Amino acid sequence: MTESYQAIVGNALGRRSATGWTLRDGETWCMVTPPRHAPRQQGWKLHLSATAASAADVLRGAAPVLVAHACAFKCAVSPRVTAELTSVRAPRAQSGKFLTAYPVDDDQLRVLAEELHTATLGLAGPAILSDRRYRPDSVVHYRYGCFARPRELNDEGIYESRLQAPDGTFVADERNPWFSPPPWARPPFAEPAPAPSGRRRGAPVLLAGRYVVREAIRHSNRGGVYRARDRRTGEDVLVKEARPHIGATADGKDARHWLRYEADVLARLAPLGIAPAVGEVFESGGHVFLVEDLIDGESLQRWTTDRMARHPEGLIPVPVAWRLARELTRLVGLAHSAGFVLRDLKPGNIMMASGDTPVLVDMECAVRVDERAHVVGTHGFTAPEYLERLDRPGALDGPAGQGDEPPPAPGPEVDCYSLGATLLYATTGIVPLLAEDSPPRRAAGDRIAALVDTAAPAAPALRALAPLVLGLTADGPGRWPLEKAAAFLRGEPVGKPVSAGPQPPPGALGRLLADGLAHLAATADPAGEHLWPKPRSAPSTDPCNVQLGAAGVLGVLARAVRSGGTAAEPLLRTAAGWLDRRLTLPGRILPGLYFGRSGAAWALHDAARTLGDEETALRAGAYALRIPLASRNPDVCHGLAGAGLAQLHLWHTTGDRRFADRASSCADALLRLTTGAEHGVDWAAGPEHRRELAGSALYGFGHGVAGNAAFLLAAGRDLARPDLVDIATGAGHALCAVAEPRGDAAAWPKGPGRAERTDLNFWCHGASGVGTFLVRLWAVTGHAPFLEHADRAARLVYRDRCRTGTSSCHGAAGNAQLLLDLADATGEARYRAQAAEVAACLYARAVRRDGRLLVPDETLRDVGAGYHVGLAGVLDLLLRLEHGGGRSWLVDARRPAGTSTKETHVDGIPRARTPGTARDG
Repeated sequence: MTESYQAIVGNALGRRSATGWTLRDGETWCMVTPPRHAPRQQGWKLHLSATAASAADVLRGAAPVLVAHACAFKCAVSPRVTAELTSVRAPRAQSGKFLTAYPVDDDQLRVLAEELHTATLGLAGPAILSDRRYRPDSVVHYRYGCFARPRELNDEGIYESRLQAPDGTFVADERNPWFSPPPWARPPFAEPAPAPSGRRRGAPVLLAGRYVVREAIRHSNRGGVYRARDRRTGEDVLVKEARPHIGATADGKDARHWLRYEADVLARLAPLGIAPAVGEVFESGGHVFLVEDLIDGESLQRWTTDRMARHPEGLIPVPVAWRLARELTRLVGLAHSAGFVLRDLKPGNIMMASGDTPVLVDMECAVRVDERAHVVGTHGFTAPEYLERLDRPGALDGPAGQGDEPPPAPGPEVDCYSLGATLLYATTGIVPLLAEDSPPRRAAGDRIAALVDTAAPAAPALRALAPLVLGLTADGPGRWPLEKAAAFLRGEPVGKPVSAGPQPPPGALGRLLADGLAHLAATADPAGEHLWPKPRSAPSTDPCNVQLGAAGVLGVLARAVRSGGTAAEPLLRTAAGWLDRRLTLPGRILPGLYFGRSGAAWALHDAARTLGDEETALRAGAYALRIPLASRNPDVCHGLAGAGLAQLHLWHTTGDRRFADRASSCADALLRLTTGAEHGVDWAAGPEHRRELAGSALYGFGHGVAGNAAFLLAAGRDLARPDLVDIATGAGHALCAVAEPRGDAAAWPKGPGRAERTDLNFWCHGASGVGTFLVRLWAVTGHAPFLEHADRAARLVYRDRCRTGTSSCHGAAGNAQLLLDLADATGEARYRAQAAEVAACLYARAVRRDGRLLVPDETLRDVGAGYHVGLAGVLDLLLRLEHGGGRSWLVDARRPAGTSTKETHVDGIPRARTPGTARDG
């Protein structure tokens, strides 16, 4: 059995008779600290790189040196983690950092660097791009950075490493994929003289004396991909780079080997007309480069989104989709005839050349059917039964374990699944990613069929190809072979009648709601740093906030209790107590509604009132009055608009005029920021409209004009400030002016001159958030174009119901809230029915965990509790669908406490009840 890393460290400690040391395993690192260790806050530290094959030997050499000098260090916790740290998909700046040593001072660092270099000389490890090598070809590197994890939030509400300069100021500890120490950090070693390159600074990069690099298409840990001009032929070519020791497997093969391998695959497949031709393969500075024909076109992934954006109904025409299916089936069949299985067929690995002709690219995963190969692929597009060979989901680029023999190559059936998944994407834009069930797992084919059922009514191309997609993604022997697919496509597409939109099965939404609340109860950890576990992929933010923390979930629990869900009351009480205690801890307080503490105070106050806990409600109100309102950010998520909404809400629920005054101050400060800004959005409405919000950076709700104006509208309406309503009205005209028609729908750009897609359809950016503001503006002004554009935004939301993600911020849960807003504002039942159809799409995405059906978070691979990117936001939508009520985290046409004893309505949006009456929102 292979010796574990912990055993290697233990042997090093035993040989030195070292006592009092601690070894602590985490998810990624094993921390090794000597007795009475007091870490420095920052300084120069050492990193040792390694591959999965060399890591044990690197540790055997390094551990005795570090133990002898009583130096704290950490190393990867397992060979699997080492493989992940050096995989082709690892973050470039962090890749290769197998071991980190924390010297007590720079004198010890210099001694350790030399001894560690000697102890590991000749062992393999990639270059760590954020560091500088101690010596050429050494695995020892160094960089200046933080030693201890900081507890300070940046202005965006995310914990970041911060370095303190000699003058006492703080700067971010940036981990760039290049050596970038702060200017005041004195290097611990003599800086090496730069190697002569023969190239003038700023001159074009010339490779192999022949290829002039014109642009970098993308960078990854594997290496860059470049567009270059061949000086001999005058033609543009594609140049792919492979770095040494990246993606290395136990048999010593790394990205360089696989790039050469890809060249061999292309040489065999290009003559068949299905892949680009190879120019040459060469090596420079230890890196390998592949030159191949440049396919003039765009990936199938981009082709699909662009086609859907251009089509009035967001659809791919049936004849186009049928022809694409025929061509892709033919290409895959030719690859199989040549003896290859592709293994990673997906929209990103297909280029659409002139005439919408598909070409297969990025062929490093293709393998001959009689070979052995480590499992690779892409979740969502590679057959799930093949990826199940991996011991751990997501580790697609490394060996299954050090010394393991690769399994036999899969059969052609894995490419059949990929073809079906790719066609589902091409006809709908759906990424068919299936979060993994806990045992017993459901058949993947049945889950794909559920996605097809929900998407087909709105997608004629999918209706025509549905038998093919379902057949290719079926499980086991029921999966169609390529010959059957080709036979199906030799016919002509049959026009399928349009059926009614998908409706959730009876009881489905009730089960999602009950199971989701039960999951929150089962996973809460009142003793933890986070009340609910933070997903690995999520940034480290304030555990109290709405975005990812406890406040957003608390708001949903309070809503559930007010809706009659008394079973949630114990958890509500526990969560409120946790948040109440946590708000007293020292730390930076940010004003934003979602990333700051304004949402936390809002949630705690509402929860306390729901529970009848007046003491906690008073503490929450007092806390809200202490939130600093000095911010350089005007937006809802991080800044003044969000803080102002919370203050306005608390005025309505308490009647305390101080909150009204603070909301008014937020409005004035916001206008100072956006009126005086040098740069902002395009204000296309004309000079007759007020343009104080033109200094907003973006158009959307979360970070731009729509959210800023929504706050000003509410403040102006409720604080008797018509000037604010006029400014919000000007913003509404401007947003209508920049709307981009999509048939009977409308889309909005993210911002002026932005390269992103202009058909974004999210709450934070795009139609969903813009419509959220415009329907409220119509309710106040009665101006018909605002309702018209809100309706057009809703049409885009409804049209994209299946192909967007699941979350409130960037997906269907938040988008459906707009449909409910319109249902409440207009009284039209069709909007509520459409919102239920969106919920049916969420149901089709549900994953089964411990017997519960749960909607995955926005990664589509995990279940996280967070409101804006996870489960809580979905539950908020379901509660509103099932029980009614207003939109959470907005202030809709209410009166302050004590001004009315009767609930009233303005333009269909309900006003608040009397003080002391629990209410959603």
